Amino acid sequence: MKRRWMLPAAAAALALVTTLAIIQYLQGVAQRAAVVAPVKTETVVVARTNIAERQVVRGDLLEVRQVPVEAVHPQAARRLDEVVNRVAIAPIFADEQVLVNKLATAGVNVGLSYVMPKDKRAMTIAVNEVVGVAGFVFPGDRVDVLGTVRLKDENFTKIVLQNVEVLAIAQKVEQKPGEEPRVTTSATLALDPQQAEALAQIDNSGRLRLALRPYGATERVQTAGMTLEAALGRRTAPAVQAAPRPAPRTTTAVRPARRPAAVPPPPLPPVRTQSVEIWRATQRSMVEFREGSR
Repeated sequence: MKRRWMLPAAAAALALVTTLAIIQYLQGVAQRAAVVAPVKTETVVVARTNIAERQVVRGDLLEVRQVPVEAVHPQAARRLDEVVNRVAIAPIFADEQVLVNKLATAGVNVGLSYVMPKDKRAMTIAVNEVVGVAGFVFPGDRVDVLGTVRLKDENFTKIVLQNVEVLAIAQKVEQKPGEEPRVTTSATLALDPQQAEALAQIDNSGRLRLALRPYGATERVQTAGMTLEAALGRRTAPAVQAAPRPAPRTTTAVRPARRPAAVPPPPLPPVRTQSVEIWRATQRSMVEFREGSR
């Protein structure tokens, strides 16, 4: 009877010992994990969204994050004041650490040279309230430039530049002694070198106006230009070949036969003459005789 209970008792004792051993092992692992030092991190500036090249880096485009020391780039900015209001000279992507070597030199004035396209030139023209579309043109808008010049004793107007980007609009107050102050406005446009040359010529020779384009309108329209007479509808229409008139409904008259043209007589042979000098006392005279005459 005792032998029958010895085997189950031994198995239960072995299971208890195994369970205690496993519990002790797990407790040791937990203790060793608790002893491991926490991961060291550093504060870095990270881009919240994509930042394009030549874009001014604003504070709302950035955030500060804790990054493991091993993952921190040596050129990464650590504080927001090191980055805000500087210009990106290379693209910065979302969740990327902002590197100081991707930014323009600190303290450099943020001017048009950093924000305008590389293949363009900034050119400023003087405008007034009418020329500037009554103050509705703002930086970033697209305009057409119309030029009016004097050609062959008449004014000629044509759209000389199309889909031009406006980089800046500036206003200042000017006042001369004894005159009322007035506000002068200038518009700075992004032009390629050839467009800048054309605009300078027209600005020196005539007048310029801006025509605001709708948002997203990029098509180019070919125009022939307009003179004053054409604008008033007084220009003579171009010569158009007149259509043949229909023949009247009358009986066809029989025309008489045309007489043959008279043949002119052959030309007469040239008359040959001979001169004879005659002296009478002291008087001299000349007498001509035709050959063949008697």
